[in-house]
Amino acid sequence: MAVRPWSRCSDRVVRFVLPTLLGAVALVLPGCGGETSAAPPPPVDQVVWQIARGGAESVIVFVSADGREYVATAGNHRPGKDQRFRVGSVTKTFTATIVLQLVAEGKLRLSDTIERHLPGIVPAGKKITIRQLLNHRSGLANFTDDTLWLERADRSPSIRPIDTLRFAAAQPLVFPPGSEWRYSNTNYIALGLVIEKTTGNTYRKELERRILDRLALKRTELPRTRRLRDLDDEGDNPNISWAVGALVSDTHDLARFFSALLSGRLLSEGSLAQMKQTVVVDHELGYGLGIFSVQLPCGRFWGHDGEILNYATLVGASDDGDRVAVISVRGDPGSPRDLTALLCPTDTTNSR
Repeated sequence: MAVRPWSRCSDRVVRFVLPTLLGAVALVLPGCGGETSAAPPPPVDQVVWQIARGGAESVIVFVSADGREYVATAGNHRPGKDQRFRVGSVTKTFTATIVLQLVAEGKLRLSDTIERHLPGIVPAGKKITIRQLLNHRSGLANFTDDTLWLERADRSPSIRPIDTLRFAAAQPLVFPPGSEWRYSNTNYIALGLVIEKTTGNTYRKELERRILDRLALKRTELPRTRRLRDLDDEGDNPNISWAVGALVSDTHDLARFFSALLSGRLLSEGSLAQMKQTVVVDHELGYGLGIFSVQLPCGRFWGHDGEILNYATLVGASDDGDRVAVISVRGDPGSPRDLTALLCPTDTTNSR
């Protein structure tokens, strides 16, 4: 089976998908301009049908704002409002949150090198820090760029995350650590292994204990098997996507997670501030520690995108986590039109 790599975050993804679709997320968030009470309800129905008309098989658009939830679905295979889906690289924000919790507990330092925690695994390990893994400035080759290796690994029942890291680390560095920014899924394989080495527990156990159980995210899981009962896809090898992009969830759970994260329920004020220290990706985008930021006319929003198999997921949230939007798409979403007016809705009491 051909494997479609998840969220490589190429220039196309960074420059097109995130600014445009994250704008689409922000557009369904009330309160971007004027008083919240005067803002119109989030136009989830308009957005979901606009995406569906672009050719998507199924679409879910969800917004949590001011204590209320709004959801709409569409597509030739219209999903239920609570349909679960593969979130792809949105998983990275969960992984980064665990790492920052360990930093706050004094079990890790952002300045620690890979070599300190995974000795002998990465040839350049003495030059690459935990922070550089988190914000994609490590220079490690992206293992999903090698589609032939990825296809073989996907079919392998014995592949382990450490095997993926060894393969990628054996490739030449893309740039000297810390000198540039380039998205690499390898970084989050390394971080998952660091979590395991630091805690003595599996990544799954730490994920469940620190986030899923704590927030009662009962619809979110790290799959143990390729196929799941409630998903009509052939799946992927969960030992490859793992801490990079293996999570399965639904819109409600994702919104709950990002709301808790940005409101300070999962990280201390200092740790959250570290997460929000971004490096410039382009004039609209920044990347922090496992989270994207985008500056819109109505303020700054935080989130992540993900792509795995034929699933595309996008999450955007206000700075305080009070407003969160999630878009899940299967199939080609097409090119969204100009959504500026919806990204930052004006106060309806002042409209003419």
